[in-house]
Amino acid sequence: MKLINRRSLLKGLGLGGLLGVFPSVYAESNNSDSDVLYLQRNNRLFDDFTYLFNKRISLTPKVIAVCSNEQGVQKAVRYAKEQDLPVTVKSGGHSFEGFSLNNGGMVIDVSTMAGLELNERHELIAQPAVRLAQLYGFSLARGRLLPTGSCGTVGLSGITLGGGYGLFSRQFGLTCDYLTGVRMVDAEGNVIDTDLDADKGAELLWACRGGGNGNFGVVTQLRYNTVAAPETLHQHRFRSYKLNPARASRLAEFWFEQCKNLPHHAYSAFVLNGSTLTVMFTATEHDSAMETLLANFDSTMDNNAGLKPDPLAVGLQYYYGRSDALYFKNISAGYYKGFEDIRGCTEALFTEVINTPGMVFQISSLGGEINNLKRSNGSTADGAYVHRQANFLGEAQCYWQSPKQEARSMQGMATLQTILYENGVRQHYINYPDMNIRDYERAYYGESYPRLQKLKRELDPGNRFSYPQGIKL
Repeated sequence: MKLINRRSLLKGLGLGGLLGVFPSVYAESNNSDSDVLYLQRNNRLFDDFTYLFNKRISLTPKVIAVCSNEQGVQKAVRYAKEQDLPVTVKSGGHSFEGFSLNNGGMVIDVSTMAGLELNERHELIAQPAVRLAQLYGFSLARGRLLPTGSCGTVGLSGITLGGGYGLFSRQFGLTCDYLTGVRMVDAEGNVIDTDLDADKGAELLWACRGGGNGNFGVVTQLRYNTVAAPETLHQHRFRSYKLNPARASRLAEFWFEQCKNLPHHAYSAFVLNGSTLTVMFTATEHDSAMETLLANFDSTMDNNAGLKPDPLAVGLQYYYGRSDALYFKNISAGYYKGFEDIRGCTEALFTEVINTPGMVFQISSLGGEINNLKRSNGSTADGAYVHRQANFLGEAQCYWQSPKQEARSMQGMATLQTILYENGVRQHYINYPDMNIRDYERAYYGESYPRLQKLKRELDPGNRFSYPQGIKL
């Protein structure tokens, strides 16, 4: 009998504040060793490890391999090969379409691999299941920052492999731009280290900078450069209420126009939740450019929340989001260079948002350092991520309380997607996947896709690692 107290383990890894995300686990199995625990449907722990953040999705793999270290991952991959099982990889369970699970195959679960360290060169070394709240708590206490997202329970490996944007991206760039190395277990169960394997490592590192996750193998370690952490997060929030689609569209155009003057040290989001619009700003500095922007919104919107600045570690916690599972649909609403890309469809989009209970349409500011391949420190942010010239990213969300409300919500989201597609919005963010995206290979990966396919043929010619929108051979 093997005993694992997962609550104690999570606390030891600095994840005590995220215990609400996971059940406590007391694991026992006759088919396991110290490196990997195999769970099948008749095991009482099986359902604990099929947890997904999205309650809408339910999938049943044949076996779940819970790995405690890299050696366990190697054993699990070799076992999958022996049994001829397709494999998906699960760390945080945040994939919007449940791509970290499957039906009838193997899931390699690395959710207990959450070690994190910072060396004397200010480089972060992370295991794949590190959560963003854990990352920020660890790195900010040491005066360092890795620019990444804001949802506290999202896994660092997943957000990195898809690109990774957030409050600091305009100032410092994407998360994947700071990735300097990975260790990955390939389809044969062998370890590739991008620092050591010159023949495969350089191309694999390029692919891991925005080429998506779960395509080539199982990442067991990620290494990053970091930057000195800013001390303060300035926050500003404006709201307008009881909007009709026409006024919401006018405010969207105003927001796009004002964002042309958004300084690189600031981020902004346009968030239409039903008929209420929230425009938010965060910034690591407060200067004359911000003063002008804020004055313009103060005179245009209905309400100014008048927020005060916070120490960075405190301010970030407002954006960590909920940690419990929800019924929802969340999709990429496309990349835009400016308002002209959606001018012809904003009223139609906002009509659907206003009329659909639980629907939210958000547009986030990109641009800034994301647009630049060359960094001020001389490094090059070369990678598979192809959407650097987009200045904005749209995202649509819809939430409901019970399964009986799902059909109406899903129909509303499908209508949004049709409107966007018919108005020429065809490029999408891989970390916001959706099964209804047409020609997903081009939408997510653009010109990087053939090169990703070539690497897929080299590292996984049998397509062991596969999911519905993965890299195809």
